[in-house]
Amino acid sequence: MKSFLPRRSVYTTLLALLCCCGLHAPASGQVVEVAFDDFEGLNMVPFTLDYSSPYFLDGTDWTKTFPQGWVLDNSSNGYDNATMPGEFDGWSLLDVASWIAHADVQAGRDRCFFGSTDRNVALVADPDEADDSGNTDLGDPGNPLYDSYISRTYDVTGRHLPSLMVSFDYDFVCEDTQTGVVDISFDGGSTWQNLLTIDSTVDSGAFSTELGNQGVFVAGVDFTADATATEVVLRFGCIRSSNDWWFCVDNVGIADQDGVFVFEDFESSAADMVPFDAVNDGPTEPFDPSDGTDYAPSIPNWTVSNNGTPDFPTKQMYRTSQEGAFQGWNAVDSLSWFDQQGDQQRGFFNFPARNTILLCDGDAHQDNMVALAEGESGPPEGEQQFNSFIQRTYDMSGFDNTTLEIEFLWETRLYASQRALAQVSFDYGLTWTTILDVDSDRLNLDNGAPEEPDYEFTLFPFLFNDNNGNGYVDSDGEDVVNTFAGPQQFLFGDALSTLPASKSNTLTIRFGCLDTGNDWWFAVDDVRVKAETQAYVMGDSNGDGVVNFSDIDGFANALFGAAGYDARFDFKADGVVNFDDIDGFAAELFN
Repeated sequence: MKSFLPRRSVYTTLLALLCCCGLHAPASGQVVEVAFDDFEGLNMVPFTLDYSSPYFLDGTDWTKTFPQGWVLDNSSNGYDNATMPGEFDGWSLLDVASWIAHADVQAGRDRCFFGSTDRNVALVADPDEADDSGNTDLGDPGNPLYDSYISRTYDVTGRHLPSLMVSFDYDFVCEDTQTGVVDISFDGGSTWQNLLTIDSTVDSGAFSTELGNQGVFVAGVDFTADATATEVVLRFGCIRSSNDWWFCVDNVGIADQDGVFVFEDFESSAADMVPFDAVNDGPTEPFDPSDGTDYAPSIPNWTVSNNGTPDFPTKQMYRTSQEGAFQGWNAVDSLSWFDQQGDQQRGFFNFPARNTILLCDGDAHQDNMVALAEGESGPPEGEQQFNSFIQRTYDMSGFDNTTLEIEFLWETRLYASQRALAQVSFDYGLTWTTILDVDSDRLNLDNGAPEEPDYEFTLFPFLFNDNNGNGYVDSDGEDVVNTFAGPQQFLFGDALSTLPASKSNTLTIRFGCLDTGNDWWFAVDDVRVKAETQAYVMGDSNGDGVVNFSDIDGFANALFGAAGYDARFDFKADGVVNFDDIDGFAAELFN
């Protein structure tokens, strides 16, 4: 909105009007609730993707029908496998997506897609799930009972063994005690040479895939090849384990100087896969939270903008999520969200039971992001791919918004880049007052910007001790959240208050989740607006309940002193009618 009339000196006008206008304030009215949004009772629809998106439990989950040549050896397992689910009884071929849906991400199972953007089958030994299923006892770190090997014999007749090379993707995660070994044999398994050993003497969590590496082992450097051998045996072992995470292997290749002559990515095994054991199938809740009432893409009274705003034109949603629930702001069933994404502190809004919230989840958006087509560009340089606004405009006719009370629950978790913004406008979005701004850039989160201690101090009441290193963590290990603290309240007043309100017939509240990559979320709930009533409509000089050109004379008389002070034209709420009120009157007149 432009200014329609030229401005004069505030002080000159104030002096002139003080001489001719008697100052008075309108009588206080009764505080009533203008609006309350808890977002319950909406027309909810299923998540776009299958259960536990982006992961799946669809009946093609695991198999022990290994490709030809692979042999499982569980002879050293010390546990009773009579009640052990087959999928976790030593090595199995698992659909990685189903595995994650069953067991949750838990320290990085999502790395085991090994570069795939969709489904992926991999060799997995998971003593953690074998123990956590509650079906058997795998011992403890002092007496680990889980020992499983899987091997394959390769015919290398006529191959150049001095140039033999073995390669594979792997992901190994340990806690307490667990050992992963990769061995090679040239005499049918009578003797073994070790290519790789990882055990719990390393820091908890040893991953190759997180670093983008692949296990590559070369004859003459990593092992000694028998040039006369006609077969090679390669084996993977997950041994000396109890309840201790997993060892995952994929994309096993054997090559010589003439190129790769054996490669196994296990994808052909998908046709043999069967559902997980019913005992272990899905969430532990007595009902399935992801029940088809998961999110609502349409929210009455609220408008979503993923294409930027006049004051933030470049803050747009530059990439697309496969899951519609995470394509910017949506109303989401918090239990479905929690169930789908696997906690990560998302459970704060799960009170008292099912609860619908306003949600922007850049982390889930990134996890489900559609790959760019050839030649398709991503965000402009310097812009993050995820930006979304949601806003509601309230009719404040007959309410005094200098008595305005706004409150809402909010929660945001930060990692490297994200900004959670809440703003208020009294002039149809021409100008905005910021009431909440949690910005990772100002907290020096992994971007090299100088930290602002005074700014960080403003967030201290909303820190929650998380102690897991996921999200924004200060020196005390605390994340930025607010839900446990209850609703935060913002009180507006006249021109002398810390949050001054223009006297208008409108109020717009907007929430923005900006500059976000794979960096958690911003969630809002229970948005409540209160204000005292007033007996007039701002700008309405003739009392017909609307502001139009018939009210211009009344405003002009008040502005130039031809009439006494009239609170209906004091848009700045500073006790005088002067040129500072022109924009407010113009906003009402032309909107």
